[in-house]
Amino acid sequence: MSPTKSLLQTKLLPPAYNPRSVSRQHLLNRLALRNGRKLVLVSAPAGYGKTTLVSQWLHESQEQFCWLSLDQGDNSALKFWQYILGAIQKTLPEIGQEAEDYLKEDNLYVDAAVTSIINDLTQWAKDGDHLSIVFDDFHNIEDKDSLNHFAYFVDFLPPAVQIIITTRFQPALPISRWSVKNWVDQIHSSDLAFSIEESKAFLNEYMDLALTDDQVEVIFSSTEGWIAALQLAALSAGNFAPADRSSISVDQFLSDDRHLSEYIVTEILEQQPPEVSEFLLYTSCLLRLNASLCDEMLGINNSAQLLEQIYRSNLFLNPLDRQHNWFRYHDMFRDALLRKLRLEKSEQMEKLEKSAIDWLVRHEQAHEAIEQVVQLQDWSLLVGLLEENGNNLIHEGHHLLVLEWLRKVPESLISMSPRAIMLKIWALFFSNKIEVIAPLLEELELLIDQQRLQNVETSTSELIDLHSEISLIRAYLARSQSDLKSAGKLTKDVLKELDTTKMPLKSVTYYGIGLDSFAVGDLESAETALLEAIDHGKREKKYTTVLSSSGLLGWIYFYQGNLEKALETGIANQQWIDSYHDSSQPRIISCWQNASLALIYTEKAEFTIAQSYINPLLRHLELGTEPGQHIIIQYTQAMLYFAQGRFVDAIECLDDAWHVYQHKKDSIVFTPPSIISLKSRCLLSMGMIDKAEYVINELNEKTINEVPLNYEDINLTKARIFIAQNRMPLALGITTRLAEQTRNKRHIYNLIQVLNLSAFVYHSLQKAKKAESAIKESLSLASHDGFISVFTNEAVELSPVLALGADPSIPDSFLQKLSASLGLSNENKGAKRAELPGAAALESNKQLVEPLSSRELEVLRLIDEGLANKEIAQKLSLAPATVKAHIRNLYGKIEAKSRTEALSKARNIGRI
Repeated sequence: MSPTKSLLQTKLLPPAYNPRSVSRQHLLNRLALRNGRKLVLVSAPAGYGKTTLVSQWLHESQEQFCWLSLDQGDNSALKFWQYILGAIQKTLPEIGQEAEDYLKEDNLYVDAAVTSIINDLTQWAKDGDHLSIVFDDFHNIEDKDSLNHFAYFVDFLPPAVQIIITTRFQPALPISRWSVKNWVDQIHSSDLAFSIEESKAFLNEYMDLALTDDQVEVIFSSTEGWIAALQLAALSAGNFAPADRSSISVDQFLSDDRHLSEYIVTEILEQQPPEVSEFLLYTSCLLRLNASLCDEMLGINNSAQLLEQIYRSNLFLNPLDRQHNWFRYHDMFRDALLRKLRLEKSEQMEKLEKSAIDWLVRHEQAHEAIEQVVQLQDWSLLVGLLEENGNNLIHEGHHLLVLEWLRKVPESLISMSPRAIMLKIWALFFSNKIEVIAPLLEELELLIDQQRLQNVETSTSELIDLHSEISLIRAYLARSQSDLKSAGKLTKDVLKELDTTKMPLKSVTYYGIGLDSFAVGDLESAETALLEAIDHGKREKKYTTVLSSSGLLGWIYFYQGNLEKALETGIANQQWIDSYHDSSQPRIISCWQNASLALIYTEKAEFTIAQSYINPLLRHLELGTEPGQHIIIQYTQAMLYFAQGRFVDAIECLDDAWHVYQHKKDSIVFTPPSIISLKSRCLLSMGMIDKAEYVINELNEKTINEVPLNYEDINLTKARIFIAQNRMPLALGITTRLAEQTRNKRHIYNLIQVLNLSAFVYHSLQKAKKAESAIKESLSLASHDGFISVFTNEAVELSPVLALGADPSIPDSFLQKLSASLGLSNENKGAKRAELPGAAALESNKQLVEPLSSRELEVLRLIDEGLANKEIAQKLSLAPATVKAHIRNLYGKIEAKSRTEALSKARNIGRI
């Protein structure tokens, strides 16, 4: 049964249009379709007319739309996306056939379902139609997976589709990033608040009152156009006879005419029973609250009952979990109460906050305790809490928050605390800001020496901890300089000291050892070290280290031919992290982890799922990420493009990755996969044999030999070039050497490629038995875990060789999938060769000192259209400074000093 057939259909229907509702043309105009916009966010507290406004616009616009009313029962990824698909299919029944299959399973394939929906909408949008998808009451969706999938959905929607969200508060979505791209229009409570004219229409026409202008003005002034408050006032006035309404005092149905916050205090707070009123006032100093915390802070024992009573009375209390253990007050409501508390009971408020902080610390709610201290603005206490808890918070994935908190502390306090400086270093390290760490290490070591001379008391254990951490950071810096010898020595020294230190550093240390072993191609040692890193990381609750170690382990299993083991390891560790992760914070993802999963699904020829793992990483490219991660992301995307036969797209990714590597190699703590080898393979698959040979031969031989996996990869590509040149003995010489090395090192992924090429060469040389032996071994190894793309990626025609591999031990299901994929692959590659407008441009690109990136090519074309820098920035959704940087780069690459010269040279080499 389709997962969308059993949905509650009334959730997919918009509310009925009320022709008597107040017309708000200025807001309706803001909802009108706009080029480049992806999202309209209508965000305001309850009672601001959000739903009414959107339904009014849908009625007047006559645009195609889908409607989904959300409730708390939709707060899980699978249910949420089943309803989204159901809403879309109600309007576009042809959408989502593939996605339905993914959503029949479980949460594991939601990523793929979302990607499939996007692809279907993109195909549908080619007809030139437009679609609006409305999500009403989006505040009910707080599940982190659902929000991550939704952010990905918005990122990749086609231009013809826009999202409209109504929500009581801004959801945990990357609104700021989207706003920079000019993707978002926002309508807030200040926009939705009625004007005085609208208030008059609402009170006298919609609510059927007959109030004077003066009465309306007083009500408007008191409520500031808050529609719910206006309605409360109107209901109160409705208690009077119609003939008496024009003469009654407004004070009789609205007791305060000052600021809205005072209105909240007088009309809501003071109308509550004394026990509830006092509870609301005193607990307003809490950012988040639960019954136990409130009991201790207030010295009472009935907070649970009071919270339930307040929640059921709709007194601006929002639950943060389904169990209703934790709550927070609506911001506007809390601000009003907090203002009153500060004004009337400031000393008592400080005592309450410190009592709350003590409770939060004792109950291991360090994150909440620190946020409370920030509100209190007690910077010395903040430093103390960070010294005590900062390390754990950083390794739980809150490094960016720790940096933000440290920035609030006066520098004079930071500079006197060795632990605070060390925290800053770790936070920068996990933020991949390696290049700024070295000066801070020197500052820290100098401070420690100064404190020793000044007899400042620092415990021996703290000194040992700091020394170990400094050594560990310096080991990672050594890796960034490709100094594996120093990195290894420093790491081993740290391991010797770990038994005498309190700091939980074993996971990070073993991760470093795993990186070192991986770099020299010793996958078995790397596997052992990374398993230790994961084991210690789970005990130490170092989530980012667990995820990075798990991701790197996935790459190792990929090369060892254990695809299923890699999938199980990655998914299991992600689930472990998710089970502990604070749902109020962004979901932790790892470049290594997502990239390894994308590679595995690419190899299995499940490209939709592979892309769903890559897409979250693409945001990091836009925002600017650490160079090593940038390269891994682009390499992984290029591998997927290559497997799909999109060779020009793959080369664009690889050129960008190579550019970053050449300029930033000193700040990368590992040697990335061979970018140039994959680029050469792309060129070879496009029939550009000479160009492929030129690119591969430009590599530095010393660099090749230092990294065994890259050495194998590059030599495999050389063998392919020799085959394309019909130089079979030379190709066979390479594959024979590589066969021994890949077997000895258990580099199964590369061994399968070696065997495929050997089989092809033997077949060409009419050595049928050797060809048969090689291809049978290859198919046997590949069938264990479902390797597909390793065959379909070959530029040579493998079908005649594969015909020799018939063997009862090889599962028929694998052979059938491989045969089907080979047919599709050949189709795709042929089509791509036929369309290659990029081939000539690609060739001319290599005539430059350094090839232009895809973004630089875009800028160049817009310059050719005569656009100014500011116009280019607007067109590409970039900052003007970024456009200037791209222009400087392309001037350097094209060896020009002006726009005119750049355009002239670009035309000469066929770039425009």
